[in-house]
Formats: sequence, C-alpha cells, structure tokens
Amino acid sequence: MKKHFILNLLLNLGIIFLIMSGVAAYQSGNMLILGLSIAIGIVLIYLKVVLLKYVRKEIVQKQKPSPQQKKKR
Repeated sequence: MKKHFILNLLLNLGIIFLIMSGVAAYQSGNMLILGLSIAIGIVLIYLKVVLLKYVRKEIVQKQKPSPQQKKKR
C-alpha cells in the first residue's frame, strides 16, 4: 500500500506541474509545449483513475472474509 501512496503522490505532482506548464505555455504562445502538456496530463489522469480503481478493488478484497474463515464460523 505504501507503493500505491507514493505513486499517487507522484501522479498528483505531475498533474499539477503539467497544468502550471500548460498555463505558462499558453500565456507565452508556445502551442507545442501546450499540446504536449495537455497530452501527458491526460495520460497521467488516466493512470491515476486506474490506480484508484485498483486500490479500491484491493481494499474490498481485503475486507471480504476468506473461504477458510467462513468455514471456521
């Protein structure tokens, strides 16, 4: 779970950095950098959604009792 937390933190920092660089590129008129920051930002947002779905599924699996625990009851 520690690995997922660090990955989520890095994805958040990357998204924030790309938003800031996209705004700066738009203000300076550099459309190539703006396009690249939008494209990479979309990829990072997709990876963040995939990570959140994976963590949610993992948490649900940990909360369900295993078949061995059901037999003991």
